[in-house]
Amino acid sequence: MMQAILYVGHGSRVQTGNEQFKTFIDRIKSSFSHFQTYAFIELSAPTIQEGIDRCVKAGATKIAVVPVLLLTAYHANKDIPDELKKAKRRYPSIELTYGRPFGIHQDVIQVAMDRLKQAGLQTMNGTREEGTTILVIGRGSSDGNQPSDVAKIGRLLYERLACDNVEIAFLAATTPTVEQGLLKCERLRAKNVYVLPYLLFTGILMNELAQQIKVRNQGTDTNYILCDFLGFDFGLEGVLEARAKEAIEMEPKSL
Repeated sequence: MMQAILYVGHGSRVQTGNEQFKTFIDRIKSSFSHFQTYAFIELSAPTIQEGIDRCVKAGATKIAVVPVLLLTAYHANKDIPDELKKAKRRYPSIELTYGRPFGIHQDVIQVAMDRLKQAGLQTMNGTREEGTTILVIGRGSSDGNQPSDVAKIGRLLYERLACDNVEIAFLAATTPTVEQGLLKCERLRAKNVYVLPYLLFTGILMNELAQQIKVRNQGTDTNYILCDFLGFDFGLEGVLEARAKEAIEMEPKSL
């Protein structure tokens, strides 16, 4: 039985984001001897079906599909499984296993903390910085899991960093929106707001967020500090490798 690994990213209209995804995958490929390739859910090629085709053409009889996504949401629960069902109908003899997104993992939280500390926020040492808020920006999903997970992440950051408040907002598909999140910070009279894009890679949404923050800093008394997105940080390589190993070791399930 020949094993292959298919890494599935979100996809972006901004090619830089797609290149960041591919670079991230390339950095862990040496951890596995199997055939490995990638695909995107939307907005870029190759598609998931094309990724499956690549694996089959390479001789794979078992494919571990690894969602390179931070949190469980509609894409992970619906879009990717639907594509795998299509692939199973096309290739009924191929065994497919489907792994997990990164989830609320200690290593991911550490990278988020690093981004905030790089922007100037201090580690919690008993004293909180008055008037300092973290605004965690999630991608957003109509799936109820993601807003709940982003709220949990916000709480973990509050416990470890010297802010005196944490708010959350989302770039799309659910509320509070980014605009609503910014307005709430201003109503609370936050002096400094560290805006953390809880995103793996850059893209249209990241660019739009940067523009919103620029406009806000010119028109309000609140000082917004835009942190870097999480990126393909060395701290995340172990998480991706672990998720790939899990997917390889899973027993195939009916799709």
